[in-house]
Amino acid sequence: MRGVEQIPWMYDAMMAVMEWTGLKRWRAWLVGGAKGRTLEVGCGTGRNLGLYPKDVTLIAVEPAHDTLAKAKKNHPDAMLVRASAEALPFRPGVFDTVVSSLVFCSVPRPDVGLAEVKRVLKADGELRMMEHVRSDGRVSGWLQDTIQPAWTCVAGGCHPNRRTEATVEASGFVIQDEGRRSDGNMRRFVARPT
Repeated sequence: MRGVEQIPWMYDAMMAVMEWTGLKRWRAWLVGGAKGRTLEVGCGTGRNLGLYPKDVTLIAVEPAHDTLAKAKKNHPDAMLVRASAEALPFRPGVFDTVVSSLVFCSVPRPDVGLAEVKRVLKADGELRMMEHVRSDGRVSGWLQDTIQPAWTCVAGGCHPNRRTEATVEASGFVIQDEGRRSDGNMRRFVARPT
């Protein structure tokens, strides 16, 4: 089902507000550490694309046609591919860095998507991730669990109560202490394949 995440003008308006309230710094950290051949999974309308270091060779994927078209309009020189996290059209071990920004909340099968990320990532590569996750608070976690079915429908598949960090670790990655941050239900981290 199409949700606000697949309506480019609505997504950009929502992200502009979030960036104004602090997300912009986290985006800068996320892409600033990318090195070498980099894959951005779920580029959306391309809000990260202009922030990458100049020496990075960047390819970005996005499954939604309208959203990808907006990313191409915003960044005409970017290498963009229509694909989902669960079926990345790349050879094994070709990327030094994989970046994911507010994506795995909406991937239908996050374990499959993370297996694909691990497959295309070099053995010494990095997964750099920023995601909202289920709150540890008793009331706020309960609220996320309660609204999840309706929210998932309205937000185009977004699950506000996913435990993404646990899924990343269960998928064969080790989350590094350096750079790891938590702010409410937002997380950012670097993970390396085991």
